[in-house]
Amino acid sequence: MRRLASLLLTLGLGSGLLLAAPLAASAHDVLERTNPADGTTVSRMPASVVLTFSEEPLDIGSQVVVTGPSGPVSSGAPTISGRDVTQAVAPTAPGGDYTVTYRVTSDDGHPVTGTFSFHATVGLDGSTATAGATVHVRPVDTEEQAAARSSLLVPILLTVVSTILLLGLAGYLVLRGREADRRT
Repeated sequence: MRRLASLLLTLGLGSGLLLAAPLAASAHDVLERTNPADGTTVSRMPASVVLTFSEEPLDIGSQVVVTGPSGPVSSGAPTISGRDVTQAVAPTAPGGDYTVTYRVTSDDGHPVTGTFSFHATVGLDGSTATAGATVHVRPVDTEEQAAARSSLLVPILLTVVSTILLLGLAGYLVLRGREADRRT
């Protein structure tokens, strides 16, 4: 009986770890939105670019580089306020296509990196973009695509399969223990 109790306790702890592991693995911050939004055209270049994350990033090694037709136009270091990371743009930024590259440290210590683009018709310096937007405009996700992107199917399946395997192993060990007890 003591052996069975020990086995059940081990299985309970193992199952708890299996259930918690997928949740911890998916806890990294993600970029929720940007201003200007990815793939959009703005009538006037904003004085700053804002990135909003799912959790408050750490103020360690944050980098946001705004690059336009004349090269980098970032002004100073990015600032963090809550979940928002704001990068000031130089007042000499012309109209045109812009790419924003970022690297921030998520609240769990892991780096979060990425890029997005937008087009500014008029620059902060008053110049007008010479050509139309060449920024790739991302198509809007359908509800099904958005749901698939945020699906927890894989972690749930891994948890179910692992639990079934553990229960099968536990059943085997219990039956084997009973068989050994009958022999003695």
